[in-house]
Amino acid sequence: MLYEWIRGENNNDEGRSLFPGKKSRYILVIAICLGLLALIWPITRTDKTSNTGVRTSEISNGKKLNRELALELEHILSRIDGAGTVKVSITLASGGLKTYAANTRNESRAIEESQNGANKKTTESNVARDLAVSGGAPLLVENKTPAVMGVLVVAEGATSPTIQEKLVQATATLLNIAPHQVCVMPGRDV
Repeated sequence: MLYEWIRGENNNDEGRSLFPGKKSRYILVIAICLGLLALIWPITRTDKTSNTGVRTSEISNGKKLNRELALELEHILSRIDGAGTVKVSITLASGGLKTYAANTRNESRAIEESQNGANKKTTESNVARDLAVSGGAPLLVENKTPAVMGVLVVAEGATSPTIQEKLVQATATLLNIAPHQVCVMPGRDV
């Protein structure tokens, strides 16, 4: 039936035909074939790899971390015999660093064109990165706490050199810093 329609051999349909000429029927069939070919033909090649990239961002709650660390240090140092009431101020180098896993997607497309015997090949590539998510939250790979630059300790009992030395050693040991980064000062009614 399709063959007869293309060739136009079925003469009883001539009045109802949308395409009365043979040439227009061939063009219609070719257009349909090209449309089907365009639907089937692969356009892009996608290489998906998961968790290959890493994204980093600064911790937004640096002040909160600083205050929690200072409160814990105050609690521990105040338990040293003779220290009395202790107040601590800590200077951090940054807000810290969180590293998140990221998915990287590489897409590339090759287009080949030929005109008058000359071949032209064009290649397009695109790299897309997005955060890897696990359970609805970004997947945290590493959480680095900020480096401590210096510590000021004000204590009631720091008038004694022995107590000052104990406070310096305890602070340096707890924060894993050099003793010269710790300053202990005597205070009153802290």
